[in-house]
Amino acid sequence: MDELVANLSRDELKNLIQVFDVQIAVVIILLAFFTRNIVAKVILKIFDLFIKKKEKPEESEMYAPIKNMYIFIAFYLAVRILPIPIRLSIIMTSLFKSALVIFATKIINSTLLAGDSKLFKGRGKTRNEAVSNFISRIVRAIAWIIALYVILVFILGFTQINGLVAGLGIGTVIISLAAQDTVKSLFSGIAILSEKPFVIGDWIEIGEYAGTVIDISFRSTRIRAANNAVITIPNSTVTEEYVINWNKLKSRRFDANLHLSMDSVDPDKIKDIIKELKVVICSKDYVQRDTVYVGFNGISDYCYNIKIFVYVTETNYNRYLKVEEDLNCEFLNVLKKENVELAYPTQTVNVKNFENK
Repeated sequence: MDELVANLSRDELKNLIQVFDVQIAVVIILLAFFTRNIVAKVILKIFDLFIKKKEKPEESEMYAPIKNMYIFIAFYLAVRILPIPIRLSIIMTSLFKSALVIFATKIINSTLLAGDSKLFKGRGKTRNEAVSNFISRIVRAIAWIIALYVILVFILGFTQINGLVAGLGIGTVIISLAAQDTVKSLFSGIAILSEKPFVIGDWIEIGEYAGTVIDISFRSTRIRAANNAVITIPNSTVTEEYVINWNKLKSRRFDANLHLSMDSVDPDKIKDIIKELKVVICSKDYVQRDTVYVGFNGISDYCYNIKIFVYVTETNYNRYLKVEEDLNCEFLNVLKKENVELAYPTQTVNVKNFENK
């Protein structure tokens, strides 16, 4: 072996070393490519021991960033082994450090600064999902700004950062003046999250719009209407309009008017019908019995009117519709049992014939 090396020329030895370096670089890249999933799972398993978050590694938001960072590190090490010019080596090192900062920021944003992170959960209190998501977005934006600053100043050596910040400050003022409505909606969003007139999942009415709240962001509130359409409302509009939150109700009022036909009911029988209606209503578990009212409250040109109102404990709108259906069917059964028909508006026209004189 020593004689073989001694017989090799300097150029041949140099070429042999370069080929050997290329082989090592290829092995590193291939090894990283085939082990990336295993390494990512092991890292996530170790990480889960500290945060005590039970989920499969493949379902974690960190899974893809960790794999990408592992492959990138392997490529960097492989390139560093190869004999490359010093200038290219400096550029590769700067790119490597910048990529590490980006990957680290992405991983932090995916775990510690996520809306469902323990960082945004109040101790001993029910977590407000909308507030958590809102604060999470702000903190994550700040994290990216810090990452960009670190890359520009400490890695790329951008020395004119003060001028850039001043320019950005002037630009921010100009943009703020040009987008006053957006800024207004932003502060309105903060007011909504602090006062909490509604939260995600509530059924609300805002002016002429109604639906279930599905998201509260910096600028707008999104609701899903009954027809499944998504309506986006600027937060400035939300704070200026009246807001009805139906989920805050402790009970709902049910109203009905029964117009009884004069031809099918005897006036003396109305009291018996009222009693039967009260019995039927009070037999329902969802009825607040002390609020039941059934009364004979008027006579029109074509009917006797029975007024009914009662408060029910079912506040969910979809289930309340079932309550309405149930009560209306019970009313029809009572009227059918008593052989009473409902009236409809009628008008009598008298025609008189005049003899020709």
